[in-house]
Amino acid sequence: MPELADVLHPREAAELASLSPGERSAAFTRVWTRKEAYLKGLGVGLSGNPAADYVGSGAVPTRLPGWTLTDVLVPEGHRAALALHTP
Repeated sequence: MPELADVLHPREAAELASLSPGERSAAFTRVWTRKEAYLKGLGVGLSGNPAADYVGSGAVPTRLPGWTLTDVLVPEGHRAALALHTP
C-alpha cells in the first residue's frame, strides 16, 4: 500500500498490507480515527505528522505514553476514538 506510506506509521502500513482487501478498509478506518483523536488531543490536528506515532490497526489500540487511547462504540458503519491525556 504505497499510497499510505506518508500518512501511516511504517508498522501500521505493514499491518494493513498483510490484511485481505476485505479487512483492510475497516482496519484503516480504525487507525485513522485513532490518529485523528490523538493528534487533536495533542492540539496539532492533521497539521501534525500522522506517520510519527504508532496507534495500531488491531482490535485494541496500542498504549501511548501519557495517553489513554480507546475506540468508542458507535452505530454500525461508523468509527470513533477517544484520546485522553493522562499525565
